[in-house]
Formats: sequence, C-alpha cells, structure tokens
Amino acid sequence: MSSHPFFFLYRQLPVWLQARACWLYGYKFSRRTYHKNFFEKLEWLLETEKWSAPEIEAYQNERLRKLIEEAYENVLYYRELMDRLNLRPSDIRTITDLPKLPLLKKEDIRNNPEKFISRKTNKRNLIFRHTSGTTGKSLHFYVNQETETLQYAIWWRHRNRFGMTNDSWHVNFRAQLIVPAEQDKPPFWRWVNPMRQVVINMQHFTSSRIGPIVDFLNENYFEFYTAYPSIIHIFAVTACENGLRLTNPPRVIFMGCENTLSYQKRFLEEFTGATITDQYGVAEGCGNVSKCEEGLYHEDFELGITECDEPKLTADGGVTGKIIFTGLTCPDFPFIRYEVGDIGVWEDSKVNCRCGRQSRLMSRIEGREDDYVITPEGRRIMRFDYIFKDAQNCMEAQIVQEKLGAIKVYVVRRSAYTEKDEKFILKEIMKWISPALEVEFIYVPEIEREPNGKFRAVKSYLEIASNAEVENCCYT
Repeated sequence: MSSHPFFFLYRQLPVWLQARACWLYGYKFSRRTYHKNFFEKLEWLLETEKWSAPEIEAYQNERLRKLIEEAYENVLYYRELMDRLNLRPSDIRTITDLPKLPLLKKEDIRNNPEKFISRKTNKRNLIFRHTSGTTGKSLHFYVNQETETLQYAIWWRHRNRFGMTNDSWHVNFRAQLIVPAEQDKPPFWRWVNPMRQVVINMQHFTSSRIGPIVDFLNENYFEFYTAYPSIIHIFAVTACENGLRLTNPPRVIFMGCENTLSYQKRFLEEFTGATITDQYGVAEGCGNVSKCEEGLYHEDFELGITECDEPKLTADGGVTGKIIFTGLTCPDFPFIRYEVGDIGVWEDSKVNCRCGRQSRLMSRIEGREDDYVITPEGRRIMRFDYIFKDAQNCMEAQIVQEKLGAIKVYVVRRSAYTEKDEKFILKEIMKWISPALEVEFIYVPEIEREPNGKFRAVKSYLEIASNAEVENCCYT
C-alpha cells in the first residue's frame, strides 16, 4: 500500500480518513481474495496434506507432464530451449527427469519477459507482479488467478495448523508506512476490519511511542501476530527496554519474508510466550514450504516441486544446496526449475515427521546464496546468529564483507551495551568463525533495510569468480 501513488495523498489525510481508506483497502482485498474458490481450495488442501508419499509423487508427476506439454506448445522461451537441447515433452515425464532442463535464472526472465507468456493466454486476465529484490533489481512477471488463490489458501492452511482461521483477529507488524512516521500521537495503528487485522509499522517502535502501542495490544485480544522477524524483534526489545510487557499476548506468531534468527526467536518466545512458526515462499508463486507443529518445513507440493541443486551432505545425513522451484499451477507464465537464490537444508529422505505429513522435509532456510562471508582460510560462512545468542545487550546486528579477510559488524546497541559486550562478540567471532578475520564494529541507530523492507543479517559486496577460489564450503 505504501508504494502506491495514492499513499502520498493518504499521508496528508486526517487519521479518521486514513482509517476509512484502510477499511476500503481491506474490503477490496477481502472481496478479491476470500471468495468461494478460495474456501474450496483451502478445504481441498486440508485433505491433500493427508496424502501418502506415493499419492503426492503421482500428483506432481501428472501436473508436471501437463505443464511441460503446455510450455513446449505455447511458450516461446521453452519451445526454443527444448528444441536447442533436442528435447521433447515425452523426455520429461517425472520429477527425476527435470534436471534435463537447465536452471531458470532471474536474468532469463528480465531479458525475455514476453517469451514467457503463453500464446493461449490473454494477458489482461493475468495478475501483474514485481519484486524489488534485495539487490534492487526489479523482476516483472505474471501469475494467474489459480496460483494467487492457491497461494493464499496455502498460507492459511499453515495458520490452520496452529488453530487459526480467517476469522481470527490479528496484528500485522510491517515496514510500510501505514501510519506516517511524522505522526507523534496515538493511534500508532490502523484497523483493517474486513481483514480482521490491525496494522502497526516499525517506524513507531521508539521509547516515546512504544508505551501506547503496548497498552493498545494489552487492551485488545488478538489471536496471532504476523511479521517480518526483524521488525517484531525490534518491537519486543524496545518494549522490554522500557519496562513494558504483554499481558494479553497472542497464541502464535507467524513469521515470513526473511529468516528467523535464533536469537530473535528466543527473545520473542520469552517476551510473548507465543508459539513461533514460519513459512517460506516467493512472490513468483512457484513454490512454498510451511512449518508443521513439529517445527519442520513441509513442501507445499500442490503449488510446486522443490529441488536441491548442487547438494552437499550435512553431518546429520541431510543435504544443503540451492533451492529450485517448479511451479505447477501457472502454464500462462511458467517457472520451470527456477533458481530462487536461497540456500536450504533438506532432511534425510528416511526421516518421517512426527506430524504424519508425507511431503518432502526441510529443516531450515539458510539465506541467500550470496549472503556469506569468506574467511582467510577460504571457508564460506552463512550464519552468524549464534554468535549473538548470548549477546543480550545487542538489539540487532548485521555482518558486512567488503574485502577479503575483513568484516564490519553493524550493531544496534541496547542501553546496557558496554565495551564488554563488544569484546564478547569479537571473542565469539574469533572462536567460531576465524581467528584471522579483521573485525570492525560500527554502531548505528538502526540497520538499513533493503528496498523491499527485508533485513539481511549477512551482506557481501565481494565478487567471486568461481568456487575454485574457495578451498572449502562451510554452511554454518
């Protein structure tokens, strides 16, 4: 909403008119999203998650065959690609045949967007989407109505696993300026009644404004919260620093859009007492994984196929590698073997989740494949959150690498932070990452977000020509 041209006018409106605008936005969104087909999809999804592994495999293979046939017949990009590789639809019959096709990269779509639109499709019936991306390079594409509806139904299936329905009132903590930053008096929230939602944006998580926000949350019961992990973590830390607590906490907090770091999860559990869960997907609508009650990610196989590219064994028998999605619901603008740009960790295929669901299992999402630090020893380190797990006075931190052999640690300090905390963090880096790393601490009032509002815990500006420059690859 904040990126819409109307928002510039919206900011000038009095609060009561802003509230009305939010109501109208919610009404239009609900009418477009929560229709008969949505509820039919959700009911179907609640049945399909009970399917056996053979049933899941048969379903995906059948949808894949239809997708490949339609892509070859009607989508110029795939016709040219398969002809060039001397492939025919009959060569790709099952998931195991997918590696016959190369990976689809974002640049392929940026360079040839019209080649991905099916000749059978009226573009006016498609839904235009775009991503800003963490690099700021926009990607424009389309999805069809089936994909959008199924995506929303999958997200609500995830919430349903934890006892929530679309009638459950909830709070959405977000980055977009729904309440203008210059507003200095309550209400620092906006009701979006048709969506059973209240929106609170992060710009008001300051010592002078956090009190009214916590009071509001305590006076009104909301069954769940939704948030970027980094945003709700700032809320919780700011409230705690000001001696505030939630007396009317939610039952569940649903995370999304960025990795939930271990220190964020631990702090939120302590502050709210809520169950913390999350799901992972992409705006392109070609794949999704959602956590179950046991804390593992299950492939939402109805939406797409998930592959692990360039797999490397982990110590516990699983594999780690690039996340690749093949969407099964949008032949109008197909994403086949789409390289998302993130790294995931898959459970051993022999592992059965105690929840009973049979779809493919992932244990965690590591982050973007370019979000790693290269140590002087030549190792790639992706996760640093455990470095800060006992750094109680660090509100937020980001690791930045601009040159080999050195990192910058950007830290948002809590009021009790001292030189002792810096020495502790440095000791942990020397112990767990590399004793040879040059480390510079930079203290900032806040960590800069990406254009899409996301927080990157590790950010690299290095350009590495090839993996041959790195002796070992360590996903920590």
